[in-house]
Amino acid sequence: MIRFEHVGLRYGVGPEVLSDIDFTLEPGSFHFLTGPSGAGKTSLMRLMYLGRKPTRGLITMFGKSINQMEREQLASIRQRIGVVFQEFRLLPHLSAFDNVALPLRIIGRPEKEVQNNVDELLEWVGLGDYKRALPPTLSGGQQQRVAIARAVIARPKLLLADEPTGNLDDEIGVRLMNLFDQLNRMGTTIVVATHSQHIMDQFGHPRLALSEGGLKVEEKKHWIQKKIEGVF
Repeated sequence: MIRFEHVGLRYGVGPEVLSDIDFTLEPGSFHFLTGPSGAGKTSLMRLMYLGRKPTRGLITMFGKSINQMEREQLASIRQRIGVVFQEFRLLPHLSAFDNVALPLRIIGRPEKEVQNNVDELLEWVGLGDYKRALPPTLSGGQQQRVAIARAVIARPKLLLADEPTGNLDDEIGVRLMNLFDQLNRMGTTIVVATHSQHIMDQFGHPRLALSEGGLKVEEKKHWIQKKIEGVF
């Protein structure tokens, strides 16, 4: 699904914020992306959703190298990716319903299918009574749930979520993680950037751990063993 080979990223003439990043994500995998503030999580996410190209190294997505792709080719790849941004990026003049419906309408799904799918998903995330509300009238947590619903409505091949539970209470956060797990079981590859140790421990997926611009892949057995050693 994704392969990074010796990838580096810098902004302008400053030092690299990501250095020699190497990892492979298989189709249907689920990883947490973790690390301290400033470690480069958002920058790595930006590379994965094709918001930037790397300064150096190779990135392969869906079996194709993206380094030399033209804008039209990148747009075709992006259609397979769902993204939950920290800043939500909802369209303020569209209702919650229309924001969530947008990906389905862009790809030309029948309006009856759009209606049924959006209504069902908004009910699932606890916003069935707010589907006609405009984003500025919603709380931060409600806007975040609309953004998550929009990201998953078209069942993307790859879902990238940057702190998706950051503005949610524990109950709603766990409920949305269960939704991500269901999508994953249906074949969606998922990467969730999070600071929440509670979420990571409860769901137990392997971790991509960033530190000082470098990355280490931690499989379950590695950090479960560390946790056991810490207890005993």
